[in-house]
Amino acid sequence: MCTLKNIGVLAALAAAAFWNAAGQSGNEPSVSVSQQAHKLDADPHLVAWWKFDETGGKKAADSSGHGHDGVLEGAFSFGTHSAAGQVGKALKLDAQDQWVRVPGYKGVTGTAARTVCAWVKTKTDRGEIVSWGADEHGKMWIFGHVRGRIGVTPKGGYLYMNDSIADDAWHHVAVVVNEADPPNLHDHVRLFKDGEPAVIHDIGLLDLWPIETGNELEVRIGRGFKGLIDDLRVYDRALSEDELNALFKSQTQQR
Repeated sequence: MCTLKNIGVLAALAAAAFWNAAGQSGNEPSVSVSQQAHKLDADPHLVAWWKFDETGGKKAADSSGHGHDGVLEGAFSFGTHSAAGQVGKALKLDAQDQWVRVPGYKGVTGTAARTVCAWVKTKTDRGEIVSWGADEHGKMWIFGHVRGRIGVTPKGGYLYMNDSIADDAWHHVAVVVNEADPPNLHDHVRLFKDGEPAVIHDIGLLDLWPIETGNELEVRIGRGFKGLIDDLRVYDRALSEDELNALFKSQTQQR
């Protein structure tokens, strides 16, 4: 017999199953793209965030709250090298002797998980987006152009996308290192283009070299890069595919 008591029990079991499934998926059922992106803006693991919205001076403010402000090196400033960005303004780089140095900040080091992402617009296929580490095999961390494609190298192995982004259009690019002891490019690193996993061009034996990023060099942004860089972020955790997709979509909608 179906009694009110039985109906109540069944309803409770159904609700529990629903919320358990939602918890296993890692997402709240009602979280929108904009809400998820807002959470990423306030994520305590966001350890550096350069919006490049300045229109004057030589200081690139860190919006993460960690005080990792950058300094524009070389003979340029935001007064002459600010341009319309994907979100607000962007930093314009057009010479080999222009880059941003972040005094005292050594980035995410050792074998720690991380995510680095940015909006870029360029017509060329060379130059760094951001780098730090130590000048030894496995101890550098260079995110930018590798063999003419966006990729990453720890100086000993490399991982890069199949598709070029040198089309003078805005692209959101990201690299994610998952937690491992130690991680390597082949097994633990993923590249993303415009919110989706990127097709990888090539991989070699050196890509099994451990990633153990050093702490000798300060973070450098845009060395040798010619074009625009906007909304550069560093997280000390691995963002998920859903999170990167939400970040891409939310910032695309803002234009």
